[in-house]
Amino acid sequence: MARKKLYYLPDDVIKRRANSNEWMFENGIEYRGWIHIYKSTGEVYSESKHIDGVSKPLIPYVDLDEINNKLIDEYNTITNNRFITNYENPNPFTPRPNEKDFGDGFVKRYIVCKFNSPLQIVEVNSKNYPKIDPVLYIKKEFEWRIGKIRYVPIEVIRDTNKRTVDFLKIDIPQLPRFLNNLTQFSV
Repeated sequence: MARKKLYYLPDDVIKRRANSNEWMFENGIEYRGWIHIYKSTGEVYSESKHIDGVSKPLIPYVDLDEINNKLIDEYNTITNNRFITNYENPNPFTPRPNEKDFGDGFVKRYIVCKFNSPLQIVEVNSKNYPKIDPVLYIKKEFEWRIGKIRYVPIEVIRDTNKRTVDFLKIDIPQLPRFLNNLTQFSV
């Protein structure tokens, strides 16, 4: 906003430091520092005197977080809280197969992929998986073949996991990039 070309008398200007939570810029950022106030118009500007291109108009400070919280509370009241969710964000996890998993021949894996970001694939644990919003994420739970190489041929493990990845990539096309080691966790 361009400052109007007005002429002021020298004693019309008050120079002082702004107190905390007193003034802010028009974009909502609090201002702390020297200000000058024109008594005749009530205009308040940053800096101790007007400097073209540097001094910016200030407005009385308002706690925008408090206003936003009030608006959110009002919105939730109007909508009967139907849009409040108890979902969590995916927490990255790497499984660690134990002897029971090796005895079963597989480990359960849980993959989520954001609908609008197909490269954002995350592996999560069994506790985090049900708490992830199915509206925002494609969710896949599957068994990943593992084994001890001396008991299970590596080709069997690789073939089984390749078929699993091929089936899952129907819904998550970038999954082969994420699960590129088909013998992962096999020892």
